[in-house]
Amino acid sequence: MTMKNYLFGILIFCSLTPVFAQEGDQVFVSTSTERDTIYREIPVPMLSVGMTGGIAFISPEDVNNAIEHNNSVYNGSEFPLTRPAQWGLWISYRPKNLPNYLTLRAEMLTASRTYSFATIVTSTNPNVTDATVASTLKHTYSVYPFTIGTGSVLYKTIAKAEIGFIYAIGRITHVTDVPGYTHSESVYEGEGYGFRVNLQQMIPIEKTFSATMDIGYRLIVIDEFRDAKGVMIKNTELNFSGICLSFGLAYGF
Repeated sequence: MTMKNYLFGILIFCSLTPVFAQEGDQVFVSTSTERDTIYREIPVPMLSVGMTGGIAFISPEDVNNAIEHNNSVYNGSEFPLTRPAQWGLWISYRPKNLPNYLTLRAEMLTASRTYSFATIVTSTNPNVTDATVASTLKHTYSVYPFTIGTGSVLYKTIAKAEIGFIYAIGRITHVTDVPGYTHSESVYEGEGYGFRVNLQQMIPIEKTFSATMDIGYRLIVIDEFRDAKGVMIKNTELNFSGICLSFGLAYGF
């Protein structure tokens, strides 16, 4: 059985199994001594939407080897790629009287590194002196994970546990700029699969509006990058696997 089929089987099993049985609204406080808190009962919306922003903790070996090589060639000082920014949108649906919910996530992780070098531009006119132009080479690494998952609100809490299957698109962009003379761009795209486990803490602001904090682990490996003509980059993969941390806002109705 392939990894793709194995992960898909786990997702189906989890979506059909009520992991944490409960009824109606989540009870946030359950003893008489705690009833003076602001929120005695926290509603669990049937439909929620949210947006998040944060960072991922990764260590893509091929990318960092390329950064080290380019630092040597261009006498640069760019840091390894370890904490790219990430942004996301999500929507979850919980069927009535069931503890499990379904979630769709669309995210973007991106980072870039820029190297400076001098280009000597030679003129065909013997009366014109050769020019030295300050030039740049910019490499941008982007990954777009799309997750379908399932999970449950943990009993007597407002925390949500989730597991999901990921399909991801990766993009590597090389831009060379010699101001006043030339500007070129090469784009390579690939795809990959993975999974995600996540814990989301809801912090109520009012009845249907909440702040969120997410912490999880995401496995993504993307390889076989090709340009628009089908030419492949050899020995290159984007391994963006690692812990992810984000904060955001959610609205439920």
